[in-house]
Amino acid sequence: MQPIHYPSTYYQRDWFSACRDARSWFSTPVAWNLAGELDTAALTRTVEDLTRRHDALRTSFRSRGTDVDQVVWPQVRVDLRTVDLSGAPAPEAAVDDRIVVEAGRPRLLDTPPLWHGLLFRLGPRRHVLALFIHHLVFDGWSHGVLRDELVRCYRAQATGRPARLPVLRVQPGRFAQWERAFRDPEAEAWWHERLAALPPLAQLPPVGGRFVSQAIPDVPWEAMVTLVRLAQAEGVGVGAVLLAVLLAARRPVTGDDVVIGMTRAGRDRPELQRVVGPLLDHVPVRVDLSGRPAFRELLHRVHRAHREAMAHQLPLGLIRRVVPDDLGPRGGRLYDTRYNYLPYGAARSGVVVAPGGELTVTDRPVEPTRLAPRHTEDHPEVLPLTYVLRHQRDGVLRGEICVHDGLYSAARTAELAESFTAAVVRVAREEAVQPIPAPTAAPSVARRRDTAR
Repeated sequence: MQPIHYPSTYYQRDWFSACRDARSWFSTPVAWNLAGELDTAALTRTVEDLTRRHDALRTSFRSRGTDVDQVVWPQVRVDLRTVDLSGAPAPEAAVDDRIVVEAGRPRLLDTPPLWHGLLFRLGPRRHVLALFIHHLVFDGWSHGVLRDELVRCYRAQATGRPARLPVLRVQPGRFAQWERAFRDPEAEAWWHERLAALPPLAQLPPVGGRFVSQAIPDVPWEAMVTLVRLAQAEGVGVGAVLLAVLLAARRPVTGDDVVIGMTRAGRDRPELQRVVGPLLDHVPVRVDLSGRPAFRELLHRVHRAHREAMAHQLPLGLIRRVVPDDLGPRGGRLYDTRYNYLPYGAARSGVVVAPGGELTVTDRPVEPTRLAPRHTEDHPEVLPLTYVLRHQRDGVLRGEICVHDGLYSAARTAELAESFTAAVVRVAREEAVQPIPAPTAAPSVARRRDTAR
């Protein structure tokens, strides 16, 4: 059977076009701890099942004139090798080190599949499964889908019962067809007006550079509890509160007229919930900071601006086509800062009871700041600054900022990270809705057993 060609999404087109010789040095690592009796043959069959189910895991890319196609292959070789680290002095640390190395392995984007896997053996009943998947065929939402289906398919393989998985009505290729063909004249006219007369942005360095990540100091849970209460009292989301803090803190640098790129999952339609693939996109949100508004007034400006943008949402690639002015004074960019707030979801764990014994599957976090810096030529959008904030289940806010090292020194990057945390804590102190009682113990991390059959 021959592969099937689909158009790429705007996001995929821009990333592939940015890479030289269809080569990339960046993969998204996802890992799971496997505790208990593992049937390695059943696990290999499970990964093969997932590869057959999801087109993204059988996709490569190819230039077509000035455009880019997704190429979906009928089958690919599943690369899942076992690495025995049981004799290492510190097996857990050795796994983390190897994951960092593998995530930076070069990959040809025109040769499928755009991922590989390793099964680390730490002991007779301790394993770690790690997959290294390029962002062209994967995103954060896909991680949760893959983990859930990994548990379901492994349970089926280990017990001999059929896996009960929902039918996939949309695959990434069909989604890209829809995105490229989509038009909404009313929304396009709104964006044409909304993005008129944008102020200039600083120019990026003319060549080269890397994206370097810096951890943001933790925002304590007490401060986050206050901000959650503030959001509830004002009828807005916690993400809007944190964005208002960020905009207020950076106003001396950005000025009063700011456009910020907000990440959205792109999963607002039911048929997209179970798709593995990069459906994420970014929406430019323009906020007026003039008049030195009090914080709560600024918060409502942010909320309104985001709500209006989402009410007229279009693919970012289409929004760029309707911008009324030349973006040359902005270095070709709609915005120079991107913002991504990730609230915690359900605890991800699963238990499989099979004839051979019980196996528990839990997420194994990978520290983003440990990953190798990415070159600016291996990314679809070159921006000076990105904030990624993760609201943890214990209430703490963690995250990192990613900067263009041609614009920010290491000292300046650390200063940006520290100043953001300080600004969040300060706002929580000044805008407290009500006193917070002293806790008797730190909030516990809720866990659940996976009930999928």
